[in-house]
Amino acid sequence: MAKKNKKEKFLSASRIKTLDLCSWLYWVKYGLNLPDTTNSGALRGTLCHNIFEYLLKDKHKKHFKSILDKNSIEGSKAVVRYAHSYLRRCEIEKFGKETYEENYKLVDDMVVVGLKSDFFGKDDLIMGKNAHIETPEQSFEIKNKKPKYNIRGFIDKPIQYKKDKVVRVVDYKSSKMKFKGEELQSNIQAMMYSLASYTLWPKLKPKIEFLFLRFPKQPWQVLEFSKDELKGFEYYLEQVQEVIDNFDEESGKTSFAIDGGYAKKWMCGPTKSGWECPYKKEFEYYALKNKDGDVVKSAFDKEDLNPSDEETVEKSKYEGCPKFNQPKKDPFDLSS
Repeated sequence: MAKKNKKEKFLSASRIKTLDLCSWLYWVKYGLNLPDTTNSGALRGTLCHNIFEYLLKDKHKKHFKSILDKNSIEGSKAVVRYAHSYLRRCEIEKFGKETYEENYKLVDDMVVVGLKSDFFGKDDLIMGKNAHIETPEQSFEIKNKKPKYNIRGFIDKPIQYKKDKVVRVVDYKSSKMKFKGEELQSNIQAMMYSLASYTLWPKLKPKIEFLFLRFPKQPWQVLEFSKDELKGFEYYLEQVQEVIDNFDEESGKTSFAIDGGYAKKWMCGPTKSGWECPYKKEFEYYALKNKDGDVVKSAFDKEDLNPSDEETVEKSKYEGCPKFNQPKKDPFDLSS
């Protein structure tokens, strides 16, 4: 019988970060495809991204101007209506300690910061006149042969300056903290964006600009890398690619966050805020499987899965993290 071809796997900054933090977390998210619990911060970030993408379109520039005039999204009825619709649809108050009103205010403030921060890339005195935003949420997929690695992702806002041979890669961040130390100087996401930029716009030099929406006074962190630095990063990607290509359940048990010292074990929780790793304890869920029996999607509610004629939905049980849910030893068992 012919051996079944392995499914091609792609690296992303979030996958690499997850693998570094906890091997078991990587396994349950990307190996078992278990349903992911969201949080209010992620929902707010997605909403801001959607609003920015909407306002970049020429026909919606009037909303951009009215929001700046009002210093609030309240300046645009359309944006306010969309924000309320999104927050209610997501039932955002269920995913954090903030109230609905607090989440709305945070989104309002973050959108204003984003719009005031050279939104169309034309505030630069040198390059501004030839700024060009071709495709917000620009996707990329790179299959490199030597060094061998696959990467894919999205660029929030690439601003091209062809005359000056520069592309500004803007990435919106809704987190409470900026990057610092090693996380800033050797930022995996920034280097991955740089590689993608050279593939998408080979004649333009990339500047990676993280825009932190919760820091109105100093929102920017800008990074640039030399060709030598990126070549070294490519060999690092090759090593990680080999790891994920051969990753299995036993691999998932090699590097638990709880064993990683103070910098990592907090992830397991519970923390002072009450947060705890959603994959620590057992739970039931529904898995959507294709005709080959592979899990293509999962959810806590069966109604969230829409199977095609060739797909099935099965109720499944996750036994919890093996580091915290090992079977109790029988005190009368003398075999070990």
